[in-house]
Amino acid sequence: RTPVAVKVQFPGVAQSIDSDLANLRRLAAVTGIFPRGLHIDRIIEVMKDELSEECDYEGEARHQTRFRELLGDETNSFFVPAVIPEASTARVLTTELARGIPIDKVATTMSQEVRNGIGRKLLRLCLRELFEFRYMQTDPNFSNYLYDGKLDRIVLLDFGATRAYGREFVDDYMELVWAASQSDRTAILEHSIKLGFLTGSESQEMINAHIEAGLEVGRPFQHSRPFDFRASRINNQIGKHGDTFMKDRLVPPPREVYSLHR
Repeated sequence: RTPVAVKVQFPGVAQSIDSDLANLRRLAAVTGIFPRGLHIDRIIEVMKDELSEECDYEGEARHQTRFRELLGDETNSFFVPAVIPEASTARVLTTELARGIPIDKVATTMSQEVRNGIGRKLLRLCLRELFEFRYMQTDPNFSNYLYDGKLDRIVLLDFGATRAYGREFVDDYMELVWAASQSDRTAILEHSIKLGFLTGSESQEMINAHIEAGLEVGRPFQHSRPFDFRASRINNQIGKHGDTFMKDRLVPPPREVYSLHR
């Protein structure tokens, strides 16, 4: 017999999405508590689509099976449990049982060498998902990743938030990442406008803030040496531009990045 894991959706979850988000939309309209630059209507629209997809376990089963195929050449590094289709439905997902420790526990229980190896695997996975597969599991919850110390591999779980990206978007996004890694401010602006992050008519303060944030994101790719993400304080450096983004952003970001940038 094969040990299995069974995920059962709580009754009524899928049906509550529309009403909950409609209430949020009404709250936003009545109170005006959200800054204009947040573009809350677009956020609610994207949330509705993505949450509805995440409630479809038949879709998740297809994503999980596809990921198992895509990573078939890296079974020494990654394990995707097989779906048991005869025991799965739109509200019940049954898969092989996988064992390991949550990835966030690694920092306190494993050596620096093991942690570095896990970091390399995760970064390689991220880059392959976006730039090679154009197919990404976008939920960053730590519980979706387990570390199997016996086999030194990462177990991947929960594919409900998997998204496919078009070739044109991915190619343009690669150009933006490359421009950031080269500290090319002109190219960052050019590709940001092409992707729809900016219109080109923003205030100079907004344009400068966007470019500076892009340069921060590009820092880990500027050389091949190990990069200390904690010491870099990237999130803090990007976050200091938050007020400008909320005040001066003219258009919502491209729809694709709501899932990608999570």
